[in-house]
Amino acid sequence: MDQSIDFYTKKLGLRLLDQAHHEGNADMAFVGRDWDSYIELVYDLEEHPPYELGNRYEHLALEVDGDLEQVCKRLADQGVKILKGPKKSPSGTRSIAFVEDPNGIPVELLEPKRASAGGS
Repeated sequence: MDQSIDFYTKKLGLRLLDQAHHEGNADMAFVGRDWDSYIELVYDLEEHPPYELGNRYEHLALEVDGDLEQVCKRLADQGVKILKGPKKSPSGTRSIAFVEDPNGIPVELLEPKRASAGGS
């Protein structure tokens, strides 16, 4: 849990929104910009069958502040594993990259979405 909190707060720039705590069968922490959009980190203390292909989420996606290439360089310098990119998204509208969190979960980083010329 400490490694995950460190990754999402110190490396990706989110805030710890509430003190990490133990609740029944799990350790929990909430990270995000605010309570309108956050990630719940859960360390499950119960026995479960191992994860298999297709029985869990594939990845998280977060929009970053600033230049994605510079963000990836900073993360690599901090020892974060860069899985892919930065490169243009399949639609070609913005750059994306993938990094790995301490638990091996891919995190997609996206450059900020720009408003279209039509104003929407």
